[in-house]
Amino acid sequence: MDLTEIADHRETVVYPELFGAQGRGMIAMQAEVFKAFGDVTVDPNWLKAGVMEFAPTDARPTWLYVTSGYSTPYGVDSATFDPEGESGAGAEFVMQTDKQTDWSVVRLQSVLALDMLQSSGQLGGDGPLAFFDQLPGKFPINGNDRCLLKTLMLCPPEGIPASFALPSGQVALMVVTAITDAEQQFAAQFGMDHLADKLRAADAMMVIRPDRPSVV
Repeated sequence: MDLTEIADHRETVVYPELFGAQGRGMIAMQAEVFKAFGDVTVDPNWLKAGVMEFAPTDARPTWLYVTSGYSTPYGVDSATFDPEGESGAGAEFVMQTDKQTDWSVVRLQSVLALDMLQSSGQLGGDGPLAFFDQLPGKFPINGNDRCLLKTLMLCPPEGIPASFALPSGQVALMVVTAITDAEQQFAAQFGMDHLADKLRAADAMMVIRPDRPSVV
């Protein structure tokens, strides 16, 4: 398979099998997404990535948003593909919400841009994002002042597959959730495991509900 066929396979075969019927088509990355991070260099291949939306299914009552394109192995000869290795960056990001939204696309594109820039060394020595990394924000994630959720956090998937395979290699799924300032402080004091337990009990670990109260 060439790169175009790999991308098509991911978006028309793998994702529908994992997530169900597609909502809107690919919402492509724009150069403006990267400008929020300052004076950075944007790889043209990054603009081929984007976010796809999937409607609720009988098995999943949530709207699901997933990045696509980060796992495309640009610059790799198809003759050297390793099915057991990583495809492209080896990851895509997922966000689940209780309603169809536009802010989910914006936030997920921002997370993708951040990881692209960190992985390319443009934002210091942090490297790629990892599970339970927290991305604090100054404003509510949906722009509504009544929303308490300001910090995005990376989590391992629960209730959806942890990874998927492409002919070019393996791809991990990283869930983006959101927490309140109080929850962030609780995790800092008592540990992420304790916060995760409280979020799961409130069904707030995997699904973002902007109007929910803090669990601590």
